[in-house]
Amino acid sequence: MATSIASQLEAIRSVIQTDSEPRKRPITRPSILFDPKEAADIDVDSILSIALSGLEVLESVDERFRNYKHDLFSHKSKDLDRELMRQDENNQINASISSYLRLVSGHFQLPAVHKTLEYLIRRYKIHVYNFEDLILCALPYHDTHAFVRVVQLIDTRNSKWKFLDGVKVSGAPLPRSVVVRQCIRDMGVLEALCGYASPVKKYRPSRPVICFCTAVIVEMLGSLTAVNDDVVKGILPFVVSGLQPGSKRSSDHKAGALMIVGLLATKVAFSPKLTKSLIRSIAGIAREEAKELTDLQWVRLSIIALINLVQLQSVDVFPTKALEILMETRDMSGVLLALSKEFNIDNFLAMLLGSLVDYRFEMDNGFNPPYEFKFVILVVLLLFVLHLQFF
Repeated sequence: MATSIASQLEAIRSVIQTDSEPRKRPITRPSILFDPKEAADIDVDSILSIALSGLEVLESVDERFRNYKHDLFSHKSKDLDRELMRQDENNQINASISSYLRLVSGHFQLPAVHKTLEYLIRRYKIHVYNFEDLILCALPYHDTHAFVRVVQLIDTRNSKWKFLDGVKVSGAPLPRSVVVRQCIRDMGVLEALCGYASPVKKYRPSRPVICFCTAVIVEMLGSLTAVNDDVVKGILPFVVSGLQPGSKRSSDHKAGALMIVGLLATKVAFSPKLTKSLIRSIAGIAREEAKELTDLQWVRLSIIALINLVQLQSVDVFPTKALEILMETRDMSGVLLALSKEFNIDNFLAMLLGSLVDYRFEMDNGFNPPYEFKFVILVVLLLFVLHLQFF
């Protein structure tokens, strides 16, 4: 009995001693600013102070950063422990972190960004719970030391990002060619990259993300002798979103989408439905740009992409809606005339002429085409006849 009581007292004494002892500070801490051992000696208050100084700089670059001062970087966040939070609370934090990292992706090269990431790593463990968002945010900067530091913090596990483990070991920047090869091997990487570079709800992807995605896709298509349906499906969301009308569309995204459509058209035969949709979208860009700009360079580029698509895909009839859009496009005849002097667009002109004639005869007898429509028909007809005379 005495032995039993003594054992219980010893157990209680052990618990009391354990609770009363100060919690041991970790020997190292994950960090992108400091050496892991040095980071272990810096408290969370100091890390937050560093982050807020960085956030202040970022606010001067883009006022949208101000929205996170009282959210992710609030003083009450210092006591946050994600492991003890409910799922809905973590979901809300994940949404804020995701939107912040998307915004950061346009400025990742700035030291101020790294200061804010230091706090997100310390307090929110984004290298553990949000590692894919962190990778996608940093990937356009694959050739920088900051990217290497980020990757070295992440346990890629058996995810699609495991190919980055080589960076962790070597400590060397990642060549873009490695990303291109991985996109060919793993459609999951390609889909993640294209999805991140496409607009979602209120978010517009940053220019570095769009340009990086475009470069990877162009290099990938250039290295493939044949393109299968999976590749087309993986790329299409990025292409389609880049061809959407609206003033908020990035010119880089638009240019990238037009370029990719041209490359895809040389590699694969599109379905009639997809071809029709792309023709209509590109025609819409030409009309929109002709209305908004005094410089017709974008109109010219759009029409070149349209001609390329039509001739490579052997389109027999121009879609009616796209034809009507072209007839509404300012100086369409002038653009076609100029292009006919630089490129062989005979097939396009022949198909367009036939479609215009068919369209005219499908109209009611009282149909009175606008002046531009008459002029387009005349110019196309003359160009076609002139070309025939040389053959």
